[in-house]
Amino acid sequence: MLNHVCRLMALAAVAATTSVVAGAQTISTVITFPAATNGISVDPVRNKIYVVAPDVTSTVFNLAVIDGASNTVTTNIPLPAGSLFPTVDYLSNRIYVAGCNNTVTPTACTVTVIDGNKDRVVATIPVSTTRGFGLAGIVVNPLDGLVYVANANDNVIDIINGGKATVVGSISLNGNSPSAIALNPILNLLYVPYGTNQTAVVNASNKQILKTITFGSTTVGAAVNILTGDVFVTDQEFDGPSLTGVFGPLGHAVANVSVGAFPMGVDVDSFTNLTFVASPQSSQLAVIDGSTNTLQATVSNVTAQFVAVNPTTQLVYTSGENGVTVLTEK
Repeated sequence: MLNHVCRLMALAAVAATTSVVAGAQTISTVITFPAATNGISVDPVRNKIYVVAPDVTSTVFNLAVIDGASNTVTTNIPLPAGSLFPTVDYLSNRIYVAGCNNTVTPTACTVTVIDGNKDRVVATIPVSTTRGFGLAGIVVNPLDGLVYVANANDNVIDIINGGKATVVGSISLNGNSPSAIALNPILNLLYVPYGTNQTAVVNASNKQILKTITFGSTTVGAAVNILTGDVFVTDQEFDGPSLTGVFGPLGHAVANVSVGAFPMGVDVDSFTNLTFVASPQSSQLAVIDGSTNTLQATVSNVTAQFVAVNPTTQLVYTSGENGVTVLTEK
């Protein structure tokens, strides 16, 4: 599988370097759901998209599996109420979904483990029973199978062994509450916005905070370009323009890019060096050119909170009030 992934990513890299950087991002299709969708993640190896889809009462939650070739939902996998964020380990073909059910006492925060080969739940891992800001994000390192959960209830990053489906440790955030989490699997560094003017750079190997970045006022999202090492952090400003901050791998400031009001989700195509930022309040998707760290384009009529990019097909998927919107990268 590893050789297959390497060949696939190499092919995507060649396609990216030989394609013409021209044209414009366009909405390809909208996949409708009965209610607003939550988090979204892509498996670039199998061309599958996973989106958390509650029903209209927000009592029944499913992980909708979308076939990227046909843009149709092929199956729905039941999830615990309150599920929110999915992440994909495309080497082991496992999907992890984090969320909290605040309608029960004590609060039930869990990570659901799904076998992507059989589209079924294989484990549900208890993470926290503390009532608070919930689980704010989840990432998996496909190189070692470790899963990192931004636990805003307990102000830590929980570490899960994906293969054993057990919590194996945690990383202290010194009392700070995470609002998102991103990972550079090559450097094994985590980037954790606190929902304030601070974002932590964390060494996942030794569980230490290397640096705290000062930027913005309400940092809510993060994504990494694994080829350049650049990190993109979204910030929601109540007074003045909202920005996406660009930082080097160890947290040095590179640039600030003005985007739509109150940006949230962000994702990067490392091969095309394009970053996509969703601003649901302004119904816009901002496109940042990573080679110049400037705003390349703004796509209107995209009401979305979350973004996921498939680098092998150069398609962008957003989820939010209008279901899942599929856009071309260029």
